[in-house]
Amino acid sequence: MDQRSKIAILGYGAEGRAIYNYLYDKGYHELTVCDQDVDLKAKLGDGVSAHLGESYLHDLDQFDVVFRSPGVKYLEPGIQAAIAKGVDVTSSTAYFLDQRPCKVVGVTGTKGKGTTCTLIHEMLKASGMDSHVAGNIGDPAISLLNITDADSVVVLELSSFQLQDMKASPDFAVLLNTTEDHLDYHADKDEYMRAKEALLAHQKSEDVAVLNKDYEYVKFYEPVVKGMTKFVSVKEELKEGAYVENDEIYYSEKGKKEKVCKVSDVALIGSHNLENIMPSIVIAKTMGVDMKHIKKVIKGFEGLPNRLEFVKEVKKIKFYNDSFSTGPITSMAAVDSFEDPTILIAGGYDKGLNYNEWALKILTKPSLKIVILMGDTASIMEDAIVEADEKLGEAEGSPTQVLRRQNLEESVLTAFAEAEEGGVVVMSPAAASFDQFENYKERGKAFVGYVKKLK
Repeated sequence: MDQRSKIAILGYGAEGRAIYNYLYDKGYHELTVCDQDVDLKAKLGDGVSAHLGESYLHDLDQFDVVFRSPGVKYLEPGIQAAIAKGVDVTSSTAYFLDQRPCKVVGVTGTKGKGTTCTLIHEMLKASGMDSHVAGNIGDPAISLLNITDADSVVVLELSSFQLQDMKASPDFAVLLNTTEDHLDYHADKDEYMRAKEALLAHQKSEDVAVLNKDYEYVKFYEPVVKGMTKFVSVKEELKEGAYVENDEIYYSEKGKKEKVCKVSDVALIGSHNLENIMPSIVIAKTMGVDMKHIKKVIKGFEGLPNRLEFVKEVKKIKFYNDSFSTGPITSMAAVDSFEDPTILIAGGYDKGLNYNEWALKILTKPSLKIVILMGDTASIMEDAIVEADEKLGEAEGSPTQVLRRQNLEESVLTAFAEAEEGGVVVMSPAAASFDQFENYKERGKAFVGYVKKLK
C-alpha cells in the first residue's frame, strides 16, 4: 500500500473514522467511505468520496486495499469476491499490529475481556509502565501509533469480529473462556471458535499465551499456540501460571509458587472474576511487575460500568447493573454472585442462543426467588424454564417465580415491589439489547436511571 493506492473504508464507526483520519494525515488521499447509512453523506463533508446505501459492498474489486470495520462480516459475499480478485482486505487493528512500535497484549474470549484488559493495564501502569488500553475498550488501536514507542505497552481487547482475518498476533495473548456467542454474526459455533485462532497462530517462539486449563476449549486452541503457554486454574495446582488453592490465589513460575492474596481480598464481585484476575496476574508477572502492585490493583479494582455494577441501595434492597451480560453464561455467573434473596431481570434481542443451561441455573439457585423476563427472548427463555422444570421435577427445582413485563422500566418497578428487605435486584439480561436499545451501554444507562428514581 502506498499513497497512490485506492483505499476503501468499510463502515464509518469509531474504528472506520480512526483509520480514515490516520491515513489521510499520512498522505493517503485516495480514500472512499463505504457504509450502509445513506444519511452519512451530510456528515462527511464536501470532497469526501463515499459509496453509501444497501449496495455499499458492491464493486470492491475497484480498490487496491479495503479496511473492514468489525461490524462488517468478513464472509460477506462482496468482501469474498474482492479477495478472490486479489484485493488486500485488512482492518485497522491488523494494520496497527503490523506497524506497532511496542509490545502488545491481546485479550479475547466470550466475556471478561474488558475487565481483564483493565486489570492488566492498571497493573502495568502501577509499576510505572507507559500502558494504553485500546480496541473494544478505550480508543481504536490505530490512534495510538502516533503516541507510543518502544517503551510503551498497548493492551488490546479483541473480538472475534476483529480477529477473523488477522495475519499477526500480539506478543502476549490471553484467551478467556470461549463459548457460543454472536451466532447472529458468525455462521456457527465452529466459525466463531476458529475466528479467535489468529490471537495465537502468528505468535513467535518467545511470545506468551495464557489459557484457562479448566475449560474444554484448551484442547481446541493449545495446538495452535506458537509461543510459550502458561495456564490458569481454579481446580488444580500449576507449575506455570496462576491458580486457586484453599481460597488463596497463587502465582507459580518454574514450579516455585508465590502467594498473591486471599480470594476474599478481591474487590470484584463474583467468583467468575477469578478467571479474569488470574490471567492478569500471569501477564503482569511475566512482564516484570512487582507483586505489591498486582496485589494493590486486585484489592482496589471494583469493576467496569455495566459489569455487575452496584447502582444504589433503596429501602435495604441493592440494585446491580450487569447490562454487559449479553449471553446465558454471564447471566448465570451473575446469579451465582449473590446469596441474598435475588430477583433477576433478563431478556432482550434474540441472537439464536441456547438457554437450556441458563434455565437450569434459574431453577436450582436457592437464593434466586423471581426472574422477570422482557424483550424478544422472553418467550424463548420461559419455554426453556418450563422444559427445565419438567426435567428436574418437584424435588430438584426451587420455587422460582417467573414474571413477564413489556419493558425495562416495568421490570424495575416490579422488581422493587417484589424484592425482600436485604435482597438484591440484578439486571443481567443474557441477551443483546437491540430489540429496545441501541447498545448495552444505553440499556445500562436506562436501568441506572430507573433505579435512581426509586424512593
